[in-house]
Amino acid sequence: METFLKDSIKVPFDKIFLDPNNPRFGTPPNERPGYDNPAQIFEATVQAELEKRVEQVYDVDALEPKIVAQGWLPIDSILVWEHPKKKKHYIVLEGNTRTVVLRRIRVRLEKEKTKLARMEESKKGYAEKDFDEQRQIVAELQQIVQDTNQLTVFPVEAATAAELEEKLPRLMGVRHITHAQQWSPYALNLYILSLYRRFSYEKHKKTANLVLEEDLIKKVASQVSLKPPKTRQNIQAASAFSHFKRVYEDKLPAGEQFNDEDQYFVENILQSEHARKQFEFEKNDLELSEEMEETLFKWAFKLPRKVEDENPNILYKAESIRLWNQMKRYDNKKGTTFADQLNVADPDSAPSMRTLEAEYLAHKAQVSPIETVHALLDAFKDLKVDVLMSQASHLSPMLQELRTRAENYLKMLEAVETKA
Repeated sequence: METFLKDSIKVPFDKIFLDPNNPRFGTPPNERPGYDNPAQIFEATVQAELEKRVEQVYDVDALEPKIVAQGWLPIDSILVWEHPKKKKHYIVLEGNTRTVVLRRIRVRLEKEKTKLARMEESKKGYAEKDFDEQRQIVAELQQIVQDTNQLTVFPVEAATAAELEEKLPRLMGVRHITHAQQWSPYALNLYILSLYRRFSYEKHKKTANLVLEEDLIKKVASQVSLKPPKTRQNIQAASAFSHFKRVYEDKLPAGEQFNDEDQYFVENILQSEHARKQFEFEKNDLELSEEMEETLFKWAFKLPRKVEDENPNILYKAESIRLWNQMKRYDNKKGTTFADQLNVADPDSAPSMRTLEAEYLAHKAQVSPIETVHALLDAFKDLKVDVLMSQASHLSPMLQELRTRAENYLKMLEAVETKA
């Protein structure tokens, strides 16, 4: 039986290092250094840059006070790999966020100790309560540092970088892709794309002209515990958005930048039949055409986005593409032409989705309540869990309002039935 993890060991905290190849950081596959060259991993400036990246991708500021308040509780395993070319140096494969928090706590401890020493030296201007609180802060931080100076970790069983890269897809697939601890969709898709590139290279011994092949898609799917159609879609989304991002990131309005959630525009094009046909995104395509990329940029990113409620772009959110698809189904059923007003062949004449949506909803309001509720239920069935989670702050009050209205309607219906 193939083994993946060795028994846990204790290692000095200053001998564990962040992983520049972690796909959840959003780094494109061609910019990751790999595991062969220790200098590209352990060098101090590399690690400092990785700390900044972790702080950008994850909510380190929220985790740090929790660890300070609760102390160090090593509930989740930290997985590492001891580099064969630099013994006793461990790369963190799982647990980068916690590693950054522990580094920050060590920096903070020195600052708090200096502050306490300055307070005790002056002896004036501070109440005894302030001394007690500062001493308590120092004591809590010292305890965490003491508890983690020798950190319990689980080493991955891999003698070479090649063996590690062979095992990582299955190991991380089990831990994250099918586990409660989900990666962000873009990070997951980049990871799957990087696997596909590696398998394609191993098969053809070349990196250029990547094409989608069914046998390789199935191989990747088996590695990450996903179905082949979903794996194909993930590869297409990552490849297309990565290319789009590279071409248009310098054309964004001043002060704007792409974020990982913007990949949902490409995902929704792939998942919506009407949008996929309009954008001519075929089954084996890895990029949108130049014309279609330009249309997507004009519709979704050309104008400063600010906050969502003030976003002046035609497609003011990724879910607008799903709404476009719903409009087309409605048009087919009712003989209307709402969806056709967004014409990719003439992107400059397209109306705002906000305007189009208002007209569409006004027309739907004229139909029977049964049709309205049916349409709402159909729309809910199309929603993706990861999309809901990523926009929880916006959706929660809207869903609560829907629940309140539904409860009120049910009470009205129950009252009518009681009188009858």
